[in-house]
Amino acid sequence: MQQLASNTHALLTSLGVSRPIMIGHSFGGMTTMRYALMFPDEVERIVLVNPIGLEDWQAEGVPFIDLDRQLKTEKATTFDSIKQYEQRFYYAGEWKPQYDRWVEMAAGLWTGSGADVVTRVQARIAEIIFTEPVVHELERITPPTLLFIGQLDRTAPGANRAPPDVAKRLGNYPELGRAAARRIPNARLIEFADLGHAPQIQAPERFNEALLEALAGR
Repeated sequence: MQQLASNTHALLTSLGVSRPIMIGHSFGGMTTMRYALMFPDEVERIVLVNPIGLEDWQAEGVPFIDLDRQLKTEKATTFDSIKQYEQRFYYAGEWKPQYDRWVEMAAGLWTGSGADVVTRVQARIAEIIFTEPVVHELERITPPTLLFIGQLDRTAPGANRAPPDVAKRLGNYPELGRAAARRIPNARLIEFADLGHAPQIQAPERFNEALLEALAGR
């Protein structure tokens, strides 16, 4: 995560961008939090949209799997497996045809000419998010923070290999979002009661309106 944050910082520096407002969703939210921890004086504020990393899955009892096993899992990725995962964890069991385009975009990474590279990268990302959660450092995030949390989200990487009693308590985003808002010193929480992991996809107009109002301080 530190390297990813460093890469992002180097990119922004090369573009002459200083003190940006950084918006990160899911794994991007986890990277954004790490960026804010590493470069607290070089960001105006951060916006976290259903970020992962707000709980420590390993500490909760999810078993670790090594890279070889993770590679096998990634190689088995298909359109249907992505859709089933997102339908279950992102959208509380519901699905709309307009979500298919995002699954097609993701699935295309595993079927294109760079599929082997994508598989290796995704396996390492899975290891990163499992072994480097940011939840233990929330009190050290000092930039102003907006938390946008779809309340129907139950995203919890690794929950499918956890014991049932462990899996059922993971990914409780209503609790995770409120706990994070209490612990991050200068945080504001905005909740969407009827949305899941990707509120900007489920209700883009409502999400954008809430985002612009929050950034304007209203």
